This record gives sequence, C-alpha cells and structure tokens, in this order.
Amino acid sequence: MPPRSVETAPSPRVSTLQTRLHRFMHTVVLSQEGAINAALRLSTTGPQDAVGPLLAPLRQKAQLAGLWNLFLPISPRASQGLSHWEYAPMIEAMGHIPWAAEVFNSAQPDAGNMQLLDSYGSEALKDGWLDPLLRAETRSAWAAAEPDAELHSPDSLQCQATQDGNSWRLNGQKTWVQGLLDPRTASLLVLCRTDAQAALHRQFSVLLVPLKTDGVQLGRQLQGWGTAQKALAEVSFENARVPIHHVLGQPGQGLEILQARQRIVGLHDALWCLGAAERALDLLIARLQTRRIGEQLAVHHPVWQQRIARTRTGLDTTRMLARRSAWQMDQNDSHLPPQELAMLQSLALPLAVDAVQWSILAHEADALDDSLPLAGLSAQLRLMQQLTPPIEVLHAQIAQGELLR
Repeated sequence: MPPRSVETAPSPRVSTLQTRLHRFMHTVVLSQEGAINAALRLSTTGPQDAVGPLLAPLRQKAQLAGLWNLFLPISPRASQGLSHWEYAPMIEAMGHIPWAAEVFNSAQPDAGNMQLLDSYGSEALKDGWLDPLLRAETRSAWAAAEPDAELHSPDSLQCQATQDGNSWRLNGQKTWVQGLLDPRTASLLVLCRTDAQAALHRQFSVLLVPLKTDGVQLGRQLQGWGTAQKALAEVSFENARVPIHHVLGQPGQGLEILQARQRIVGLHDALWCLGAAERALDLLIARLQTRRIGEQLAVHHPVWQQRIARTRTGLDTTRMLARRSAWQMDQNDSHLPPQELAMLQSLALPLAVDAVQWSILAHEADALDDSLPLAGLSAQLRLMQQLTPPIEVLHAQIAQGELLR
C-alpha cells in the first residue's frame, strides 16, 4: 500500500515563491496572451519564429524574478531546489496558458530532458549540454517512439546503436519527436537498443545525439490540430556516429531512464491539465453568466450546472491525487507505482479535455478569439491524447496493480 499521508503546507520560502509565480502569471504573462496567441495563429514558419521576440522580454523578467528552471529538484545546478510536491502548484498555474511554461524555461520536452541529464548525465554532458539548456540558449528533443513499434512493448523497438571504436553507430527511425524543428534545438535524447544479447530490460540505452551529427536526417513535419504540434517531426539515423561517452547513465539503463522520464513528464502533464481545466472552468462560468437560454441565464440551466459540478469535483479530487503522487515521488527518489501514475493520467487528461470542450461550446465562435486560450489549450490536449497511453491501457495497469496487492 502506498503511503496516504501528505504534507499540507509549504515552507514560508516556497509559499513566497508560489505567490510570486501566480502574481507574475496574472500581471506579466496574461498581459501578452492576446498578442502571442495571434502570432502563433498567423505563423507559417513555426512557433519559435512567431513568438520568440515576444517571449524574450518575458523570459528575462522571469529570470530576474527568480522564477527560472523551477522544475529542477534539489541539485547543484538548481537555483531554487524545489521538490516535486513544492513545484506541483506552479506547473498547474502554468497550465492556464498553453505556452506559459516557455516563459519560465519549464516547457516540455526540455524540462524532462534536463531532469534526465541532471540525474544520469556525466559531468562532461552536464557542462556541454545541460548548462546551455538551463540558460535557454539551446533546446532539446526526445526521440523514443517509432513508426511500427509500441513503447509499452520495448521488444518491438528497432532503432539500434552498435559500439564501433570510440563511438556508437546509430541506425533507425523515430517519430513523434517533440522539439525537433525548433531552430534552437541542438541535441536529441534517443532511446535505442545497444545490446541485443542481454536480458530485455538491459538491452536499451539513451544516447545524447548532437543534431548536427552526420547521418541524422530530419523527416516530415507532423502538422495538424493547431500550432501546438508544429515542432513535431520524424527523424532517421543512418550510420550516425555518436561519441561513446554520450550515453546517459550506463549502457543498458535505457528502460530505467525511459520509465523515470515517463513518471516525471506524466506528473507534470497531469498537473498542467489541472491548470488548463481550472482556466477553462473560470472562462465557462464567466461566459454562462452573460449568455441567455430563453428567459434564463445559461448559468442556471441544469445541463450547464451539471458540467460545472463535474468539473469542480474532478478538479479537486484529481488535484489531491496529483499532490499525493508528487509527495510519494519525493519520498521514494522520484519513483511512483505504475498504477498510481495510470490513475492520475486516466483522470487528469479526460477532465481537461471535457472542461475545455464545454467552455468552447459555451463561447461558440468567440472561442477562437486570440484573447482566449481555448483554441491553444484544445490543440495541446489533442497532442497529449496522442502521446498518452489509451485509457484502456491505463485502466489495465490500474487493475493489474490492484490484483497484485
């Protein structure tokens, strides 16, 4: 049985930091929401080209306010050194706007990649590749999924690297690669098979591959569902030579690192979904208080009241589960039982999808207005649905965990 008790109040230092971030979101970030949403909508070359100049001054202000790299846990490179539990309400606040995490250098896939580099990278990799990411001078990509394979069935993965002298020779193809087309991206973290003769759980490694390596070829851009996906693409490797020391951890730790990243990103995504749902609910109620159905304000209609009640109940119960999961990760060296993560993912994402969709229905054509985040939130949630295991898989994990108790 996982522990059920959770701390209930942050330290004064963390409480001050959380308050500062919420104030920054309301006074600085929200003031630029309409302009940045419009730039993203009109962009034909990608999100960074469109909003980079608009985000730059916000990033500078966030750094000066001490709201930078908040996701990184206690570490020599962490300015704040927050625990998962302490960081939880902050990533939730960032979920109010699709691109807000960029302002604080806490966006995916970089946040997950930086935590992996901090935990598993050698000092040479940290100096050469992690530090520029922490300064937002570069970005990174995460390459694990393959066109004809399933991540939950690693024996089907085909991308492989063989040791050849003082380098790895990498061959294969990856898809759904996040961050690959951002012009600042300098590296990829690639999950690949490095020892086909070992036990299955020791066959894989994660390599840091410089994007400019010979043999790394960018494939098609995967577009659709709005601007949130313009940085997704395919990539192939043809005898790409990667320095032998560019392996995270030790050779054979790839699946362990994959699971560590899934826990970190799964928790962060769930918390982000709570923020998105909270913002959607606020906008929904505000809209229903001005819209009429016949002689009655829409906010008093039973159907809309049921939707409001379902969203609030889902938010408060899922938030308690998310905070407990974050606390468990703090107590167990960032480990979390698979069924706990599956429960959180099975609740948070559908909750946010419903909340945003209901808010869009209430706003009708106004939902597409650049002053509102609803179109961007909807696009980001669609992407998450593609990158998250299907609800049936999550329910199977929950059931299996229950049967093993």
